[in-house]
Amino acid sequence: MLAIVPVKGLDGAKTRLAPLLAEPDRARLVVEMLDRVLAACREADAIERTLLVTPDPALRRDGVDLLVDGGTGHADAVTLALDDPRASDGALVVMADCPLATGEALDALAVAARPLAFVRSRDGGVNALALRAVGSFRPRFGVPAETTAAAARAAGLDPVVLDEPLLALDVDRPEDYELLLASA
Repeated sequence: MLAIVPVKGLDGAKTRLAPLLAEPDRARLVVEMLDRVLAACREADAIERTLLVTPDPALRRDGVDLLVDGGTGHADAVTLALDDPRASDGALVVMADCPLATGEALDALAVAARPLAFVRSRDGGVNALALRAVGSFRPRFGVPAETTAAAARAAGLDPVVLDEPLLALDVDRPEDYELLLASA
């Protein structure tokens, strides 16, 4: 299965964390979280290849395929990646700001995808999603998990919502950052 990891880039990264972190610290946090997610992808047995989707080619990593997107957001980045031939046999999408991700958690998500499984984020969105066969269904990110589930059902897919705390935390807001620090 192909892992798709979208990341916006470092310019203006994580602006909602500005009350806690200066711009260079926010950029460093983005890189650290990305590297943790990519390490989890390498550890996962279900993942054969990883595709980093970003408008920032400087984030390229050895052993990871790069797909440069237009920088118009995660939804467009994921759609671009799912339309890529490398995703034709199935894909697992995991956001680059899920610093607690593990290979085991990603494997559990992949196993649960019959044909679709996702993890609800702490704020009610979707942080990670596995889709066995990439057909016409294109998951939307940045919307409530219920919207994703309803769209899947409308496309004839029966989604599994996996309760996985290691994938539920994405670091967007100060309270998320505090939870990350508390988990260390």
